[in-house]
Amino acid sequence: MENEVLTRAELAKLLRVNERTIDRLRKNGMPYMKVGSNIRFQWSKVLEWIDEQSQRKSREVVA
Repeated sequence: MENEVLTRAELAKLLRVNERTIDRLRKNGMPYMKVGSNIRFQWSKVLEWIDEQSQRKSREVVA
């Protein structure tokens, strides 16, 4: 599943959030790609991004 490409609805289901949250996260830097006029997400890149965000938050709390 690592390189699986997901729709917004599929990603929202996997992350257990609604699709509006996916839109907000994308606007805040979550990686995505356009396929024609459609937006898709590569699962491995999304996981990396989430990990980076949680590490950044951890460093902010410590500082």
